Amino acid sequence: MRAAKEAAVWGSLIKARAEAGSEPFEVGSGTTIDLARPCTVLGGRNGAGKSRLLRKLEAHLGDRALLVDLHHLTEQALILYRSRDDFDAMTDEVDPLGPSDDRLKDIQKIVGRSYDSIDWFSLEIEPDDPEVADRFRWLGDQSLIPYFRATYRGHSYTSKDMGLGEFSVHFLFWVLELFREEQGIVLLLDEPDAYLPPVGVHSLLARLLHVCLKRNWSLVLSTHSEEMIALATYNQGFTLLQVNEAGETTASHSTDDPMVAISLLSRPPVDSIVFAEDESACALARALVAAVDPLQVRRTVFLWGGDGDGYLKELHKHLPKPPQPEVRFAYAFDGDQRGTLGATKDKRWGGVFLPTDEDPDELMQSLASEVAALAERLMTTEERLRPFLASIEGEDCHDWVNKLGEEYGRPLVLQVLPALWAELHPGETQVFVEELRAAWS
Repeated sequence: MRAAKEAAVWGSLIKARAEAGSEPFEVGSGTTIDLARPCTVLGGRNGAGKSRLLRKLEAHLGDRALLVDLHHLTEQALILYRSRDDFDAMTDEVDPLGPSDDRLKDIQKIVGRSYDSIDWFSLEIEPDDPEVADRFRWLGDQSLIPYFRATYRGHSYTSKDMGLGEFSVHFLFWVLELFREEQGIVLLLDEPDAYLPPVGVHSLLARLLHVCLKRNWSLVLSTHSEEMIALATYNQGFTLLQVNEAGETTASHSTDDPMVAISLLSRPPVDSIVFAEDESACALARALVAAVDPLQVRRTVFLWGGDGDGYLKELHKHLPKPPQPEVRFAYAFDGDQRGTLGATKDKRWGGVFLPTDEDPDELMQSLASEVAALAERLMTTEERLRPFLASIEGEDCHDWVNKLGEEYGRPLVLQVLPALWAELHPGETQVFVEELRAAWS
C-alpha cells in the first residue's frame, strides 16, 4: 500500500461511516460510543478506563468480538519461548500459515524492514496457566502459539530474537490472518502501537483500517500515541475517555468537539505560515482558521511585518514555492484590496483575501451592537461596556479598535473581536479557510 493509498483509506472510512447505521454502547454517565462506526480510536489519561472499556465490549459482543491485548499476549508468548527449546523442531511438522503477499507488505512497511524471507507458524501448545491458555484459543478449543522465522540481509532469526516492536507487529497480523475468513467482527485492540516508534504508527493504523474495511469489520483501539490521536481527531474518529467527579468513565467525541484531544497532544511543529498586512489582519486570519480547523491553527504561524499591503505584494511576487515544501506559505490581504492583486506567478505562493470588501478593523467595529456577547468575552458587564462604546462611537475604525484595546487590554480585544466575528459569520469564515487551503496546496 503506497502512501497515497494510505491517505485514501481515510476517505473510504468517512464514506463507510456515513453509510453505517447506529449501534450505541453506553460507556457511563449517559455517554456512548457507536459500535457501527468503522473506526473508533480511544484515548485518555492513565486510569481513564480504556482497557476496562475494551473488556466490557468483549463481554457485550460475545462471538463478534476479537480482543487483542498485545502487552499481555507478547509477554506470555515470550515466557513460553524461554521455557522450551523445541519450537524449531515443531515447525518442521506444520506448514507455514503465511504471511500472504498483502500482509508481508504491511509488515515490511510498518517495521521498516525488507525481509529476504518470512514464515509464520501456528503451534499447538497449551500454556500451563488456564487463563493464559484461554487467551490463546482463537477459533477453537486448542491453544495456538505464533512462531516466526525471518531472514533479513542474509541473517536468519526467529521470534525469540525479535525486538518487541517487530514481534508485536508480526503477532498482531498473525492473529488477523487466523480470522481472515470471518465477517462482521469488532476488532478490539489495546495499545497496538505501544512498542512502535512514532514513524511506524501512521502505517499501522492505515493498514489496520484497510484490513477492517475490506473484511467489513469495525475497529476499536486504545492508544497513547499522539500521532494516532491527531490522525483520528482530524478524521473524526477519536473518542476521549475521562473520569468524572462520581468516578464514572465518560466519552467525548471529536465529531462533536474538534478540540477534544487537545489535552493529550503537545504543540505540533509549524507547517504553515500566513503573512498579513497588520496586527488586526493577523488576529482576524488566526480566528477564522481557529473557528474551522482548530488543530491546523496550532501548526500555523501568523505574521505581520509592515504597515499595509506593500511588503505582501513583494513577497507574493518573489517568494519561491519549491516542489515539496516542508513549510507552506500564503498571503492574507485585507478585503479592501480585492482587484488590486496580480495573478500568482508559476512556482510562487498564492494569496487570499480576508472576508468582505472592508478593512479588518471595520469588521471588528461592526460588532459594536453585540454588547452582551462582547461584555461576556471582555469579562465586564453590559452596564459598564455600553457607556464606553458610546464614548468611542463615530471614531475611525482603527482608532475604535485601539481605544477598546487601551480600555480592556489589546491582546484580549484582538482575540475577542475576530473570534466573535467568525462565530457570527460561519459561511464567510468557511469560505476564507477553504481558499487558504487552496493557496497552500
